[in-house]
Amino acid sequence: MEKPFILIPIPFHQFKDEIAKLIQAQLEGTQLFQKPILKQTILDTDQLMEKLGVTRPTLSKWRKEGRIPFIQVGAVVRYDLDKVLEALESKKRRSR
Repeated sequence: MEKPFILIPIPFHQFKDEIAKLIQAQLEGTQLFQKPILKQTILDTDQLMEKLGVTRPTLSKWRKEGRIPFIQVGAVVRYDLDKVLEALESKKRRSR
């Protein structure tokens, strides 16, 4: 089903100004209506092992100790890389 659209009459000079703004933004490589970009890297166990250079038992131990945050649904475990790194850094700072 096609969505209906609404026409709103505006003066030609206002329309021209809006089009000029859009063209200028395109030429400058910017967007007028930017959505915030959430940077989040979710990794599985193998990917996190590779990033950190640790073994599967080490990650399991860290999870059990509460040393690193993780998300688990059933048997599936995932990690937010930024939060894991932050947790390991804060633990490192506290142990000094």
